[in-house]
Amino acid sequence: MLSTVKKLVFRIRKSMLLINRPKVKIGKNFKCGTNCSFSKKNTITIGNNFFMGRNCHLASNAIIGDDVMFASYVAIVGGDHKIDNINVMMNQSGRDDMRTITIEDNVWIGHGSIIMHGVTIRSGAVIASGSVVTKEVPNNAIFGGNPAKLIRYRKK
Repeated sequence: MLSTVKKLVFRIRKSMLLINRPKVKIGKNFKCGTNCSFSKKNTITIGNNFFMGRNCHLASNAIIGDDVMFASYVAIVGGDHKIDNINVMMNQSGRDDMRTITIEDNVWIGHGSIIMHGVTIRSGAVIASGSVVTKEVPNNAIFGGNPAKLIRYRKK
């Protein structure tokens, strides 16, 4: 059971993350490590019983389910600059369309993983530490690597 002090610390961190971020909605029992950040421009919805370790960065539109865990240094990102037109400087190329990341219930994302925009991670999945997820992850799958690929499925 969490001590009263720890509960207060988590409430303060949640409040600090929500300041000037009307597009962010957070469910019950939110726990967050130090130095985490949410982008002000993105719409982010987080379910109940969410935990994220320190130094996580959420900078993409995202829908995150219940009972999801992010280890430290996890990032959700994407929709960066367009890069295809060689006649336009990259810093003037504009942005791609922001596609929403969906992380369903009961997902664990390992340390230092990066989840790219438009990806769906299905219920019960595990993302190995240091992975770069660029495509859909099926239910109960364990994905790892760069780019992340199926390692195996979880068993009963």
